Amino acid sequence: MARAKKNKEAGEAFKKLLKEKNFTQYKLEQVTGLDKSVISKIATGQTANPTPTTLQKIAAALGVELGELTRIFAQSAVQSQPQESVSKVSISNNSDFVGREQAIAHLDKLVNEGAKVILIHAEGGIGKTTLATKWFELQGLECLELRVGSTPQNLNSIEDWVRFKLRYYFKENPEQNFMIMLEQLKTQLQMKKIGVLINNLETALINGEFIELQHSYYIELLNVLAHYSVHSVTLITSRELIYEPLLVSNPNFKNYRLESLLEEAWKHYFESIKIQIDSDALREMHRAYGGNAEVMYILSGDIATTSQGSLKNYWQEHQDDLLRHPTLEKLVQRQFNKLKNDNLQAYQLLCRLACYPNQDIMLPKVWLFCLLWDVPKNRQQRIINELCDRSLIKDYNEEYYLHPVIRQALVEKFSTIDNRNNTQLVLIKQKIDEVLESQQQLQSFLIWVQQKSISVNCNFTQPSIKAFYFYLALRLNHTIDHLCPNPVVAFFEDDFNPQIAFALGLELTINDKYYNEVYLDIELAYAFADAPKKADIKQYNLEPDLVHLLQTLENKILDYSTSMSFLYGGGYENSWQDDWSNEVKDLAGKLRLMLIKYRNIGHDWKFTKRQWYLIQQYYNANKLLVDCLNQASDKVRSHIEDTLLLPIAEIEKRPFKN
Repeated sequence: MARAKKNKEAGEAFKKLLKEKNFTQYKLEQVTGLDKSVISKIATGQTANPTPTTLQKIAAALGVELGELTRIFAQSAVQSQPQESVSKVSISNNSDFVGREQAIAHLDKLVNEGAKVILIHAEGGIGKTTLATKWFELQGLECLELRVGSTPQNLNSIEDWVRFKLRYYFKENPEQNFMIMLEQLKTQLQMKKIGVLINNLETALINGEFIELQHSYYIELLNVLAHYSVHSVTLITSRELIYEPLLVSNPNFKNYRLESLLEEAWKHYFESIKIQIDSDALREMHRAYGGNAEVMYILSGDIATTSQGSLKNYWQEHQDDLLRHPTLEKLVQRQFNKLKNDNLQAYQLLCRLACYPNQDIMLPKVWLFCLLWDVPKNRQQRIINELCDRSLIKDYNEEYYLHPVIRQALVEKFSTIDNRNNTQLVLIKQKIDEVLESQQQLQSFLIWVQQKSISVNCNFTQPSIKAFYFYLALRLNHTIDHLCPNPVVAFFEDDFNPQIAFALGLELTINDKYYNEVYLDIELAYAFADAPKKADIKQYNLEPDLVHLLQTLENKILDYSTSMSFLYGGGYENSWQDDWSNEVKDLAGKLRLMLIKYRNIGHDWKFTKRQWYLIQQYYNANKLLVDCLNQASDKVRSHIEDTLLLPIAEIEKRPFKN
């Protein structure tokens, strides 16, 4: 009964979050692509522990941290995990170890399922070693620790470590041969249940493989520790994953990805040491530092001494300098240095991420691909994965997040795009243009955009007009198909917002008295694609039939939207398409013909789902590119704007002359 209550509470908290973000279950279904039954079961508490993939999609759609969603379901998830009785000891009252109840439960679960060796994987400072040590303590296990070493040049000898433990811990005379010593060790582990901690294994790894001098020693030792017959449990802490086939194929070897601490854990810790909490400052600080546990401990001392324990005062003074504490700067620097030594291409990609000027944003995968202009296509995903595996970027359903503290370090020291070398923006644009290069139908669409933008009567710049009609055509095409209906993925926002056009200076004021064709078409877009705005289309010289049809359809949409909102609020489960009236479908079809006839917009492009995906990726990448233009020289900016959103054939006529 207690678990059922927790599940229901999680469902209610989820519905409250939807309401706060102005989302219905139906809207979430459309944006995420999740099945409506999945969302419904989460909202009703039938699903108390959604999969990580589901949570990532929902977090991206709602614009919230993954941790915020995880916190909603964490308590019910922990309730459902099988745990050893010793781990039921309360750890929440320990101010030096907060927010890890779920992690402890997960380790319990893996061990109960037969895991002998568990790799705890996360970036530096998350608390891997603290978690491992605490788990052994809760289990009441003696722990043998193998400290790998701080650099590849001073790695601890595996052979010497095994010999030392046999002689001084197990009181057995070690043999000279290493393989025989391992057999001696396995025999001891079969008789006695102990813990083994291998700390900071990443020092011995290069891109997931053991360095040559230590390779066979580590493989043989870990195979002994993972043997089904031993009673020991080995916990490994590492900033990198292991990709050695002989290990990852062993059923007794498991990976555990340790997430950062939730905001609630930071709050609990700060309160325990008498720091005055400010909710806004706590939320911003937690997000900026990614919930890092070591940062939490480091900053707590500064807050207590320099700001008299006031979290708000500390954050107001230091939020623009996230790396002011030398320990934090060195923590980040060590990660950068190892990446540069191990994988130069991944290091270069990380540096190039600093070229994007805006902070705290999700970057689509296509943008990362475009930054890899000098890497073969068949290797690009591996380079991205390398940064994810090292937790230097976060992957949320094929969108990537760079924590502000990492970004600040990159901007300060490693940015490879500046005013002296911004021709790299031209290389990025070339990769963006290649996204649609092989798609003839999409190239035809770009040709139409160019021709339409040239033909209209307006006083705006050509790049902004191209961007406006690019977005308008897709928005209308999607809306008409959605009404008719055809199954088209809902890629565009509910509000009409051609972001690239606005960024390039298309400052439209709907009620402005100045008349031109762009104003007319945006009125049509509002009237048709976003009916509640009630655009005043009567002021334009449109055919009476078109005006009447627009107003009729607008009223139908409003009536239907109101009724569907009521039904969804009551738990209505049927698809809206099942009940959409034939009258509205007929009106939408007629309107398409009229828009084509009178305005040359609203064409049925018949894009496939794959083509819709590509064109959305293309649009998103171009938007990010436009955001970077303030860093560009006049020459680079002029070339990019001149060739923006053009078909390949036109771009080839306008090569960049460096």
